[in-house]
Amino acid sequence: MALAIIVLAAIAACIQALSGFGFSLFIVPFLAIIIGPKDTVVLANFLSMTVNVIQFPRLRHSVERRTASVLTVGSFAGMPVGLAVLLLVNPAALKVIIAIAVIVFTLLIMRGLRIHGGGTPGDLATGFASGVLNTSTSMSGPPIVLYLTGKGLSPSAFRGTINTFFMITSTGAVALLLVSGSVKPWVAGAFLLAMPAAEAGRILGNRLFDRIDEVRFRRLVYAILLTSATVALLSAIPRG
Repeated sequence: MALAIIVLAAIAACIQALSGFGFSLFIVPFLAIIIGPKDTVVLANFLSMTVNVIQFPRLRHSVERRTASVLTVGSFAGMPVGLAVLLLVNPAALKVIIAIAVIVFTLLIMRGLRIHGGGTPGDLATGFASGVLNTSTSMSGPPIVLYLTGKGLSPSAFRGTINTFFMITSTGAVALLLVSGSVKPWVAGAFLLAMPAAEAGRILGNRLFDRIDEVRFRRLVYAILLTSATVALLSAIPRG
């Protein structure tokens, strides 16, 4: 189990550094199988927060600050709603719906769909949707990724903006988890064990990004979205 966590953390951090997102999308479905969904939320948020904080100095100059700020406000507003959804809706059914929606919208964007004139209302609504998904399914990334991709940001601006958003929101989630007493000692130990591997993956991802052009970057984003949505869909289907 320890080896699996280390390997998953390294791959997830590499994906995150290379594309600007994907840490939780990649690691959550696999961790949930290994350590269970509740402990997965804790460990994934701790690792994601730390990777994004370390990555921030490299990306801070390319952040679209207004967009990141408004998205974050919307996300924090949506988190309490997500908790209510978690209590009222079957999480497995919700993940199936979200995964299918991610696949459909990713394919639409690949075919040329673009989001125009979202402005502050669009940023708030997207952040809100992400916040709801954060506390209900741990799948907070797809709305943000699809929205920023549809706006046609450059790879640098995309990475910087989404890194800042995830850094702040994951820090907020970690604070809530600590206050609620949800952090088990062994999970904290797993976090410390996995961080060196995550840092190695982050460094590798940054080096790979320096060698990738914009067209390949977009294809990578689409591939990560489709793969993670498919894995989430399969993991949510009950096994007889």
